[in-house]
Amino acid sequence: MDESIVVPTVLFGSIVGIVWLVSHFNFKKRSTVHETLRHAIDQGQVLSDDMMVRLSLANDPVRADLRRGVLFIAAGLAFGFLGTMVGMEEGEAIRPMLGVAAFPVFLGLAYLGLWASARHERKA
Repeated sequence: MDESIVVPTVLFGSIVGIVWLVSHFNFKKRSTVHETLRHAIDQGQVLSDDMMVRLSLANDPVRADLRRGVLFIAAGLAFGFLGTMVGMEEGEAIRPMLGVAAFPVFLGLAYLGLWASARHERKA
């Protein structure tokens, strides 16, 4: 096969695969929590407030936004560092790599903004 077909196919296929994996495992995590609750209720166990708070933290979107924001910023900084290191050898690589690095950094900043606004809403 021609590499002009294989490379874009693998690139976009890997993006689809990663999104599917994340969605699949998030679904499995939520259904495991629900199944655990259902099993406990069927056995007649009393669910304490502490237990409910801990189970709700497993799916807390506010904490997830903070984690995603930090990870996206770290990925953007890593791309920027990679561009700088490659740019020492080939000067033309710095600008495109910094452009690539800008996407995860801005996504990370958006997630941190969502985290901050949701945190302030909970306090109010």
